[in-house]
Amino acid sequence: MQADRWVIANARGRYAWLLLLSSAFVALGAAIVLRKPGLEAYLIGGASIVFFGAGAVLFAFELIDRRPRLILDHEGLYDRTLGVGTIPWRDIAGAQLLSTRGHAFVCLQLRDPEHWLSKLPPRQRRLVALNQRLGFAALNVNLSGVPADPVAVLERILKYSAMYEPGRG
Repeated sequence: MQADRWVIANARGRYAWLLLLSSAFVALGAAIVLRKPGLEAYLIGGASIVFFGAGAVLFAFELIDRRPRLILDHEGLYDRTLGVGTIPWRDIAGAQLLSTRGHAFVCLQLRDPEHWLSKLPPRQRRLVALNQRLGFAALNVNLSGVPADPVAVLERILKYSAMYEPGRG
């Protein structure tokens, strides 16, 4: 049995809204710097420009980025943000949905997590260890910024991983 191909891109509307909001805070920071004399106004306005300006650049990039964020098909699960390539369904033993501060994550239970973690740079491996101490899995699919129902993503991952389980024809 072949899995249906499901391609999920970034939620463009969400990133447009965040770009607009961060641009407004950059403008507010610029107004503070230009209209209020003194070091305090310069520091507050400058911090607003730097922080929200960086956010605006990030949100603009995410808005124009048309690459798929997630692909679930017969080959496996591809999450561009994980940076490990496509994880074949046979390597996924299970998954669960966790949420923190309104952001949903599908926590992947991998048959050989070390194989996949070895593909990560050392700094990212340290972040994985921190995530695990917080109750998450070694690799987690971050569903923030994608227009997909987290429960539907979880159900499809569980369905496909069971369908392609080692030992099943």
